[in-house]
Amino acid sequence: MHEVLLFLHGWVRWFVLLFGLLTLLRPEPRLGAFFAHTLTLQVVLGVVLAFTSPLFQGALANLPAVMAAGGEARYFVAEHWVGGLVALGLAHAGLAQARKGKPRARLLFGLALLVLLLSIPWFRPLFRL
Repeated sequence: MHEVLLFLHGWVRWFVLLFGLLTLLRPEPRLGAFFAHTLTLQVVLGVVLAFTSPLFQGALANLPAVMAAGGEARYFVAEHWVGGLVALGLAHAGLAQARKGKPRARLLFGLALLVLLLSIPWFRPLFRL
């Protein structure tokens, strides 16, 4: 199950980034909804993945040592999911602003996309087959 979730989480990422880029170019409610809702799916997949991941579960078993050592385990236990949640909040705030026709929607969508780009583990395979 872990491998299936990892596969889905890796591939949904590209849809999230595509919708994020389109929404940044045209911050309208329909595109914003695609962006926010695919990002919601991505976060849900990530949370479920965390509960099935041997890396994540092993890191939680020895959290103080993992946090002190840094590296890949710390990245996934601390930075990766926090960035995803922050981006999710920004994307939904942008969607709310887009539905109201406010110009700050573009800023919120842009910030969400930036946080996502910073939160993606680019050191991992970009495509899982």
